[in-house]
Amino acid sequence: MEKYVKSRHCALWTISRQFHSIIPTIINLLTFSALILPFFFTDMKLLQAYLQLLFFLSLAATSTAVSTYAKTGCDDTCGGVMIPYPFGIGLNCSVNPWYVVECKSSTPYLSALDHLEILGVSLSNQTVTVNMPTLYSGCQNSVRNSSKATGLDLGGSPFLYSKIRNKIVFEGCGVASMMYNGSVVTGCSTACLNVTHIHRNKCYGISCCETTIPKFLTSYSFKLTGLEGRGANGGCGSTFLVDATSYDPFSLKNTSFTPVSLLWTLTDSEQVTCCYKQSPVNIAVDMFNGTVLNSRKCRIGDNPYLVDNCSRDPGS
Repeated sequence: MEKYVKSRHCALWTISRQFHSIIPTIINLLTFSALILPFFFTDMKLLQAYLQLLFFLSLAATSTAVSTYAKTGCDDTCGGVMIPYPFGIGLNCSVNPWYVVECKSSTPYLSALDHLEILGVSLSNQTVTVNMPTLYSGCQNSVRNSSKATGLDLGGSPFLYSKIRNKIVFEGCGVASMMYNGSVVTGCSTACLNVTHIHRNKCYGISCCETTIPKFLTSYSFKLTGLEGRGANGGCGSTFLVDATSYDPFSLKNTSFTPVSLLWTLTDSEQVTCCYKQSPVNIAVDMFNGTVLNSRKCRIGDNPYLVDNCSRDPGS
């Protein structure tokens, strides 16, 4: 699943980068041949066409050299995962310490956020997808009378659990409720009588249910209530928040981590500058506690947040 998510974010960008990486070699060959071919060319028009090809390839190599998604002097990839600004690999490469990424053994981690592994960053969606621990995974966390577990608290950070990109999945028998400060945010319930193999591989309410979250959250907990020993899971269950585009009931069964998308926010204190001297737009983020968080976003450009290196957004 991790490889699938990473490839989804970076495949087209990586192919383009690999193609451009061989352009200097092509240019060297053409340059060498251009020096000796005049001795062999008798048709000047053919020679001119050859030199024009060399010129256009030179332009392509020049434009590629400045097409980067990181600040000048900073790396923009780690192990195949693209790390665009405002994130950055190293202390001086990000917009602030919250966005610092550590590249360790070709795997990127958010240093200031519980050292979570990064699976992908999207500039257009303004999200970062990370690997988070699965709550209530395995039979040692039996869903019998009532159980409760708490997800990572993002309070004080510029990150929020995305209501748009994530959903809740409960695998087991009973009721799963998402809580915020003691209040029920949302939930779903399952029935587990006469469960068949087909039912266990779907998530339509029989031994598995899913639902969305209505607001952006800084923290949450899950409360599970169930029927002891009923159904195929025998009273065991797991519930987790998961990136909706990454959820696969086959690959995520009995896993310790699941991909979760976080909205990253930028406030006035970050002094955001956008490509082409465009002013950042204000995004109103509706929180579950009734407040509205104002975040700033750049929309136009290569990397919209880098004035000197504007390029397309490889995220989706």
